[in-house]
Amino acid sequence: MFPIPSRNQRGLSLVELMVAMALSSFLILGVTQIYLDNKRNYLYQQGQGENVENGRFALMLISERLAKAGYRRNPALTMDIAFPAQSVDGCAFKEGQAVIRVDDATLCLRYQPRDENETNCLGNTFPGSSDLSKPYDSDTTQAHFNTSEIMVEKIFLDGGALKCKVPDQTAQELVSNIAGLYFDYGVNSDLYTLKVNSYTTTPGPGDIIRALRYSTLLVASTNNLTQGVESKICSNPNNDDEIGDWEKLTGQTLTCESGKLYQMVSSSSTLRNLMP
Repeated sequence: MFPIPSRNQRGLSLVELMVAMALSSFLILGVTQIYLDNKRNYLYQQGQGENVENGRFALMLISERLAKAGYRRNPALTMDIAFPAQSVDGCAFKEGQAVIRVDDATLCLRYQPRDENETNCLGNTFPGSSDLSKPYDSDTTQAHFNTSEIMVEKIFLDGGALKCKVPDQTAQELVSNIAGLYFDYGVNSDLYTLKVNSYTTTPGPGDIIRALRYSTLLVASTNNLTQGVESKICSNPNNDDEIGDWEKLTGQTLTCESGKLYQMVSSSSTLRNLMP
């Protein structure tokens, strides 16, 4: 005699399976969206952090170099004696000038080495032959230093990087991912008047630069960080009335690359060796 088959079904029906799959799909979509949002936020924060660090480093380097400008080993010497007229590596200094403008994103500075351990912006020590073991003579001459061995540096923006160059050396990159560089010079026209009369972006040939205001525009290396939101820092190429913050400050028109994350940082320095 054959057994009677059970009427109770075991397992899932097709309808139940489809409902379960539909619910699982919604859960997977939700988890995936959370992951994508977190990844975007992470990349955005990484881009912001990159800009902040690059901006801080760029401002620190510029400030550090400017702090050296106009240093005299003998403070009793006048600037025109300590720094005679000099033209080197595209930097044409007049008597007494320690900082000059070359173009909108380039400046040159010069200073006398403090001692034999003095290094330039490339990290190289003083290359001259002057005796730096003694600071100066009591008769205010520079018997221990040859003014032809003044240290000269050129700071400039090239190819999206802040670079430095010294005579007879190849320029080296100091900070990368910089989209813009701006200098505003505090000047007067009297070598012996230790104050700033006005600020200008284009100092005259005879102006003495005694202070600077400077800004850098940073751009993160990672793309697609803004999620379609255009930065207010740059100008809108489709609307001439929408002027970006960078153009308002510098007068330089700059169009942002879509999806790039930008940040503008600014600082100022008084040339302490040229001011009271």
